[in-house]
Amino acid sequence: MDFTIHTIDSAPVDSKAALIHAQQTFGFIPNLEGIIAEAPALLKGSMALWDLFATTSFSPIEQQVIYLTINYEHECHYCMAAHSGLAKMIGMNSEDIQALRDRTPLKDPQLQALRHFTQRMIQARGWVEDREIEEFLAVGYSQRQVLEVILGIAIKVIHNYTNHIAKTPLEKPFQSYTWSKPADIT
Repeated sequence: MDFTIHTIDSAPVDSKAALIHAQQTFGFIPNLEGIIAEAPALLKGSMALWDLFATTSFSPIEQQVIYLTINYEHECHYCMAAHSGLAKMIGMNSEDIQALRDRTPLKDPQLQALRHFTQRMIQARGWVEDREIEEFLAVGYSQRQVLEVILGIAIKVIHNYTNHIAKTPLEKPFQSYTWSKPADIT
């Protein structure tokens, strides 16, 4: 099924302000937001959650670790490529980006713990064991951050699931980051 990728002109009236906000946030209207614009409440919710996640106690690099981990677990080709580009733009080193794309360990033990905890939250659908939370806290994260990971997951569920059903085409700036899940990893 082909989903419409809306512009500000073609979008439903209730989506126009959120698309303008997306354009101001990213410098262009990503195809994902153009598709989500079909459902104004979803677009507004998605943009609000995106903005809120940026205010969490996680650094921009930690936020991208969370996003890329979730995208990997959900096998979202669009978001893996887009967030690889966004991670590079905010200064994440190429080795860490590649490790997140390949599911190989990150060198920084704290970032690896963040990745592992996020991964476990997805795999266990939130039913992580107390031991896993304690391990996450032991490397310097807080209970607040345990909960903030859930916010990151909420955003990526909206984005990843939309991309799955819409088969969102990748924008030119992110095409060099095209991604497929490594074949030898399940």
